[in-house]
Amino acid sequence: MAKKTPLEAVYDGSGQVHPAKLLENGRIDGKEKSPQDQHHDSVRGKETSITTEKDSFQISGSDDHVEESESEDEDNEPPLLKFTRITKLPKTFRRDAISTCLFHDKIFAFGTHAGVLHLTTTDFTPIQTLKCHRSSILCINTNGTFFATASIDGTVAIGQIEDAKNITLFDFKRPVQAVVLDADYKNSKTFVSGGMAGEVILSQRNWLGSRIDITLAKGNGPILGIHTIDDIIFWMNGAGITFFSIHSRTQLLNVPFPIESKDGLRPDLYRPQVHCPETDRIIVGWANHVWMFKVSLRQTTDSSNNLGAILSTAASSLRAVPDKKVELEHYFVVKMLIAGISSFKDDQLMCLGFEDSTGEGSSLSKIPEITIIDIFTGEETHCDEVVLNNYEQLSLNEYHLGKYIGDSSPEYFLVTPNDAIRIQELSFKDHYDWFLEKGNFMRAWEIGRYVVNAFERLETGLNYINQLLEAKQWSEGATNLSIIISGTSIAEDDAFKDCAISKWTDMFMRIVKSDHVDVAAKNIPIAPQLGTCLYDAILEHFLKNSRLENFLHYIQLWPLQLFSIHKFENELEELIEKDNDLVHYYRDALIHLYLEENRFSKAMPHMLRRKDMRALTVLLSHNFLSQYKDNLLDIILLPYDGKLEELSRMPIVEIEHKFDKSLELLVRNRQSLHVQQVMSLLSDPKELRILLFLYLKRVSSIDPLSTAPFETDMIELYSEFERPALLHFLKTKTNYDVEKAIEICSRNKDSYNELIYLWSKVGETKRALSLIIDELNDPKLAIEFVKNLGDPELQEFMVRYSMDKPKFVKALLSSPDEFGRTYLEVIKGMPETMEIDDLHKILMRITKENSLSLIVGTSIFKIIDDETIEYATELLRIRCLGKVFRIEEDD
Repeated sequence: MAKKTPLEAVYDGSGQVHPAKLLENGRIDGKEKSPQDQHHDSVRGKETSITTEKDSFQISGSDDHVEESESEDEDNEPPLLKFTRITKLPKTFRRDAISTCLFHDKIFAFGTHAGVLHLTTTDFTPIQTLKCHRSSILCINTNGTFFATASIDGTVAIGQIEDAKNITLFDFKRPVQAVVLDADYKNSKTFVSGGMAGEVILSQRNWLGSRIDITLAKGNGPILGIHTIDDIIFWMNGAGITFFSIHSRTQLLNVPFPIESKDGLRPDLYRPQVHCPETDRIIVGWANHVWMFKVSLRQTTDSSNNLGAILSTAASSLRAVPDKKVELEHYFVVKMLIAGISSFKDDQLMCLGFEDSTGEGSSLSKIPEITIIDIFTGEETHCDEVVLNNYEQLSLNEYHLGKYIGDSSPEYFLVTPNDAIRIQELSFKDHYDWFLEKGNFMRAWEIGRYVVNAFERLETGLNYINQLLEAKQWSEGATNLSIIISGTSIAEDDAFKDCAISKWTDMFMRIVKSDHVDVAAKNIPIAPQLGTCLYDAILEHFLKNSRLENFLHYIQLWPLQLFSIHKFENELEELIEKDNDLVHYYRDALIHLYLEENRFSKAMPHMLRRKDMRALTVLLSHNFLSQYKDNLLDIILLPYDGKLEELSRMPIVEIEHKFDKSLELLVRNRQSLHVQQVMSLLSDPKELRILLFLYLKRVSSIDPLSTAPFETDMIELYSEFERPALLHFLKTKTNYDVEKAIEICSRNKDSYNELIYLWSKVGETKRALSLIIDELNDPKLAIEFVKNLGDPELQEFMVRYSMDKPKFVKALLSSPDEFGRTYLEVIKGMPETMEIDDLHKILMRITKENSLSLIVGTSIFKIIDDETIEYATELLRIRCLGKVFRIEEDD
């Protein structure tokens, strides 16, 4: 259950909380009105004093506002509702108490115990005051044009709102407690009433002015209330809640009043409270019970579906089939006796009443409560106790709750015989004012974006920050100041932008000067940009106190336009010249600043001193390596931190990867930095030759002409660093010295393939073949080598040279021999004592091949011989033929 809040304080509408208790005479501890109260009076309009015979009192100015008591000041959230006393009710209420009231979307109506009806506009401006009855008015109803009142004197009065002189009285002899008009009363002259007689009577004036009555229900005790929705009538009496269809003239639903025990509540002791939040929804609160109904309305418009339609078909013996459906959606019991009920936001109900004290005595002297109830669970979510004038003497049925939805948010009205309170949800402005009053400036600032101008909201946020700084809460102050800055839009108004930036800068400077620089630096915004002096002060603090890691962090984090960059560049240059232990921090900071400004020539000397790899990136992106020829070796070696002696121990792949940018830089600048210059630079010491090799290799692949003069040198480098690729280089390049290449390869015992290629290139084929046979011992390569050259003399040399090598003899006998000469020479030349594996099989294969070759040769010769004889015979035949001569005669 929600916590109850007694409303004994005064709410003046300005957000100011006055804990003074409202006294019986209406004054608030005798305090004078504040300027805020006077301003609020000017908004509400001129106040009206109210005096009653029972209790004479005055209510003036802001003393008419009711709010939470001081006992709940510790709450951090504003109240759900605000309560304001209404002062514009007619003055006659001083001596004539209110007995009933009606809040319609067009008019408000108030009936008194003296039978007087007061009609006002929705802002309580009087329309007219009518003396309708001799005693208390118990019910008021209107269709917007006509009004009807029911009185304890047994009469019903019907009149036109705009014509106060024409009122018709209908006398029912018994007290009438409920009346409703037909929506088309102007034409139908029909209404329904009920009261202590226990009958629901439908009445109509005929054309002669006589009244015709039809009793719709009777015999279940007094009629406590009658209401309509569309063409459905429903009433409450001892039988419970009964719904009746006008169109079909049938009862649609009856819900009995629950009797919890033989000592349970008597329904006739409590006035039912009815509210229709929608055109098809009905809420009924009765005693401590709440019902919610859903009505299926008709789909088509039928002009006969009004109260008068019942009269026109009353004599018919036929009954129409019911065309409506009424369903009970929710029912629950609450812990209070209900004096008024209305819909509230988000599936909630607002109930007016007292705590349920059945069996504990009278409901008199209880403080009324406004309770918010969840529709689906029936549980209380909020509860306020409202201290009204003379509440000790009032019973449940003397309270009234009405709802009015105007142009803004809904308003609720709590009315008693001598008092009236307007109930509203707190608006954003109310919340803003409440938080201001409580000193919760941050919450006020959050809400302020919707209710106050930018300047006022700015001051609210600054008040919160000032509150934190005054309490020495520097970290919280800086954090929340950053939040406030990021949550404030300054783009649309230059004047506000200048003002806000100035004040925010001052606040951060206050934190900096309090020696909480880290807190300020961590929270200071990048956008919007505050005053340059603020960023300078933070950086200056870090620099002067040798907190260089912090200095470097923030110059890297902050855009250059935030601080005085040239000022700090000059300071750093001066500090570098002093050459102390922190010089590398100064250089790193200076390098960053120069690079951010694209002042690469200024940054380069410092980058080289710091061996900063970014120097290579800069030189690759901007073509000015020629300016640093004197530092070329330092630039090339930037990626390497070790000793040169250890460079040769690294795998060549790793070296190439590490020096990738350095090599790329040299290659790209080959036009301004000639190959000869790089060779001179990287030839000594010898540990650099690996870089020279990698450089020449890259240049050769993209610009062979530039490395052509240095191909001989490259052969030596290939032989030293990448010998497996040397043969391919020798085969693809032509501008090297072959004799020098042979000399280089001869120094390497494993360069046989290269020497074979080089010897053959200069015509020394026998020397090349000798290397294959003697060093490589590769008969297959030797045979292929000889076959590719096609030199018979070299063939004979190979056979003679390899006769003492069984492996070669076997290879020669196993290789194809087109004419069989090699086989013969090998067999004749091989030593008799030489042992060759599988020689028998080899000889059988050779013999078989020779036999087949002989057969094939003989067959071929036979074919050739036969064809020769055929062609010769044909030739002789042709020669034996005679010849034809053509002799031309002389003319």
